[in-house]
Amino acid sequence: MTNNNQKTRQTGISLSEEVFFLSDGSMDNYSQRKSRRTTNDERRTFKVGYRWISGFFIICLSFYLSGCAHISSDLGPENVAPFFHIQTDPEKQSRRLDGAGPFYSQSESPEEREWTFRPFFSFRENLKEQTEELEYLYPLGRYQKTPRGTVHRFIPFYSSFKPAQEDEEGDKKENWDLFLFFGGRDKAGEPYGGFFPFGGQFRDRFARDEIEFVLWPLYTRVREGETETFHVLWPIFSLTSGGMRRGFRVWPFYGEEKQEGQGAFQKTFFLWPIGLYQQRYLDTDNPKTYFYLFPLYLSEQSPNEQKTIFLWPFFNFYTEKRFHYFQVDFPWPIIQYARGENAEAFKLWPLFSYRKVDQREKISLFWPVFIQEKEEDEERDEVLNRFLYIIKFHQVYFKKEDRWERVTKFWPFFHYAEDGRGMEHFYFPDLMPADWDGLERNYGMLFRIYEYYQDGKGKEVSKFLWGLYYHQKQKDLDRIEVGFLFTYLKEKQTFQFSFLKGLLGYRRDGPNRQLKILYMPISWEEKEETGKPPGSPPEE
Repeated sequence: MTNNNQKTRQTGISLSEEVFFLSDGSMDNYSQRKSRRTTNDERRTFKVGYRWISGFFIICLSFYLSGCAHISSDLGPENVAPFFHIQTDPEKQSRRLDGAGPFYSQSESPEEREWTFRPFFSFRENLKEQTEELEYLYPLGRYQKTPRGTVHRFIPFYSSFKPAQEDEEGDKKENWDLFLFFGGRDKAGEPYGGFFPFGGQFRDRFARDEIEFVLWPLYTRVREGETETFHVLWPIFSLTSGGMRRGFRVWPFYGEEKQEGQGAFQKTFFLWPIGLYQQRYLDTDNPKTYFYLFPLYLSEQSPNEQKTIFLWPFFNFYTEKRFHYFQVDFPWPIIQYARGENAEAFKLWPLFSYRKVDQREKISLFWPVFIQEKEEDEERDEVLNRFLYIIKFHQVYFKKEDRWERVTKFWPFFHYAEDGRGMEHFYFPDLMPADWDGLERNYGMLFRIYEYYQDGKGKEVSKFLWGLYYHQKQKDLDRIEVGFLFTYLKEKQTFQFSFLKGLLGYRRDGPNRQLKILYMPISWEEKEETGKPPGSPPEE
């Protein structure tokens, strides 16, 4: 039975303010600019026209340097896509840099720094929560540092855990695995290690106090509290003794094990996996008995539950007295009927199926053509509709706030999300088959040809071909950029357009005017007209 407090599904709506930059939130570094050996006159004449060229070399150099430098707060918006694209938000104190199209990105804010070199690695640092996370060759490599400790893995060759400090119980446990080598420290800080399968020892791992082996599977010793189990040619021969437990095994012919006291049980098997007889939870008011003649007959019986299976897994009968629940599969998975205190189900698969447990409901028609899942509680209603597992409509209604969050995904074509507060995010195409943050962060941006974002406060941003075309629109601001080819800007007091970053351009900023021809600026100032005839005396 499902608990009412079961954790609800994530909506998949990711509309944080950082999405203003239309990225996954990654960051890299800037190197220091090298001075050019030019005269002061040459600088004054050409520094604006060639600023994007020097910026391009900065980005190229940064690929080879460490990713720890910051994006200078003195930098303003600059678009030289596909070489690099700088975006800033003074209100949020956020800055973002994209380089080499979708392959390189870097961003930072007062609370977070991120950088990514797709598809090889991504790094995120949360300054507020004091956490760091590095993913490389996702999903194989991952490094994570938190106040609890450090976790590092590279599947299937290496993994490790090292605590930042002892816990309240003085636990000093740490471990590492390097392919067939392993080691670490137990809770008391004592070291252990080995080389599998030749010999070694584990302590406080795999839910056991101690595991020793020599030429595994030739010899293994396992200790759990006062109980020890010796294995020879695992899993064939074993002998268990000590504490309240004893047993032996000659697999697959016969084996038995018995424990008294807390967690008491009795287990027996013969001709595994055909015959099995077990009694569990003997120290409770609800002991349970298992009897299997696999696959012909399986039985599980307790004062509260009875389960019987014929010709596993096809014909199942299950009752639970506590919840007045009854279920029959005849045969599984085609026909199912169930009814209980807080649950009911009917299935004629694949034509139709319906199941309700507590406040959760699931319906399918012509599976997998249409599947619907619903969940309701005091705070929210949630509905998830899927068509052929490639089209998804996900809605969450927050009752107290009277608002909807929605996600529409049509794989592999597009993804659209809105949060009910005016924030919207759309991108095309959406090639990632699963809604995993790591997939989007390390690979998703490589395939996003078009992207649109609205922050609910009047800001709208559109990007095409990873910023080659960039359009930002909000109150008193309209900016259009086509890489380094064309720039258009309109603000309250400012109007500007330019071709090739100043080869030809014009700017009006209040009374100030500037015309650029071949990157050479010609500036003048226009006085405001007073509307008085010539020769009129000035006002006192």
